[in-house]
Amino acid sequence: MPAQARVIPDLYEVIEAVPSRGASDRAAAGSRGLERIFVRVTGDTDIGSDPRVQPVLQEAQQYLQSYRYGREDNELFLHLSYDPRAISDRVRELQLPVWPNNRPGTLVWMAVDTLRNGRSGLSEQDSPELFAALDAMAMERGLPVEFPVMDLNDLRNMPLGNLWAQDERAAERAAVRYGPDATLMGRLLELSGDRWQADWLLIHGGRSYAFDASGDSLEEVAIRGIDGAADLLAERYAVRPDSSGKQNAVILEISGVDSFADYSRASDYLQGLAQVSSAELLSVDGDRMRFALTTAARMQNLRDALALNRQLKAQADADPIDLSGYRAPLGSAQHPLRYRWH
Repeated sequence: MPAQARVIPDLYEVIEAVPSRGASDRAAAGSRGLERIFVRVTGDTDIGSDPRVQPVLQEAQQYLQSYRYGREDNELFLHLSYDPRAISDRVRELQLPVWPNNRPGTLVWMAVDTLRNGRSGLSEQDSPELFAALDAMAMERGLPVEFPVMDLNDLRNMPLGNLWAQDERAAERAAVRYGPDATLMGRLLELSGDRWQADWLLIHGGRSYAFDASGDSLEEVAIRGIDGAADLLAERYAVRPDSSGKQNAVILEISGVDSFADYSRASDYLQGLAQVSSAELLSVDGDRMRFALTTAARMQNLRDALALNRQLKAQADADPIDLSGYRAPLGSAQHPLRYRWH
């Protein structure tokens, strides 16, 4: 069963190195930190160069909720916490994309081929510094990741040959233990001349996305795998405002709702979706409820978001074609989106 999408709790918190406790250094760190927050919230790594965002970064103090200093290894750091509501309001005002904070949990498998030692699987236990760098990049992008423990069970479910071949069936079998929303598989190859090449495959929602990376170190190409996966998932799930401001009504039918508690959870979930501006209950018939969702999101974007909830299972469409050959549009009253609550 697919796992519930992970909600990122510290999306609006960053740590910046500073040379002193002076006001100017704090203001500069506040601007840098706010740019990092905008990258997390929008999913766009180039958002800081957007002309709409640059003036906001100069006013970073207005969005700062709290800050504190700390020292580690004789270096001074500033812990910054920003106001989620103020930033969300500004993002909407500027009509920037929004990547909601319930994001696909991603299981990361990696195999390496070095000139000296040949081919092997990578584990957190054997390469703690590398995996710490991957964790840091995942936190920077707001992408929840998990790494297999690489014990005998994992080695049996995901043999090295299958991992190197990026076998999607093996990935599906091996994922049963962890229940991720997405699987990222990487094969990292050491080349001559201190160069590295990595081939990555992201598997999510019945689709596969291949991309590559090159660099001067194992860490560099590994980090780019996390970064690339975040780009792809943000592209799929970010809510992009319609320049026309047009809102559409989508009819959604949920069956299997046989208690008031289930109704409340389903209703709260729909109301909380970033893709949905309102969710109005239209009717209740036994264990079946109909909602009218108001959304500016594309239909596929909305369906992708709904698929992240493990309690909603998409149902096969009833035949929406009448005797004249007319096909009712998906999301209409005659052809609603159909899900079952379980």
